[in-house]
Amino acid sequence: MTRERLAQGVSELESRVGPPLPLAESLHKALEGAVFPLSARQLTWVARENEASAMVLSLLGSLPRASFGSVDAVARALEGDLDAADAPQPASAR
Repeated sequence: MTRERLAQGVSELESRVGPPLPLAESLHKALEGAVFPLSARQLTWVARENEASAMVLSLLGSLPRASFGSVDAVARALEGDLDAADAPQPASAR
């Protein structure tokens, strides 16, 4: 999926449901009641039980197979992945 198509999809979604919540707030709602530490798979299960958005479920599904000690640890892992996706790739990696 190209960035342009993704941006277009996000714009269409925002016009229907409003702007997205900040990541931290969405995660806290999705993981409400979670007892840490939890694996990435367990986090996804808790989020499904809490009727999290498809975006949050997708992000949780992209986490590495590891154990997370808090919602903040999950947020840091996700923000690291998001930053890495936006970072320019070295010429040798292309």
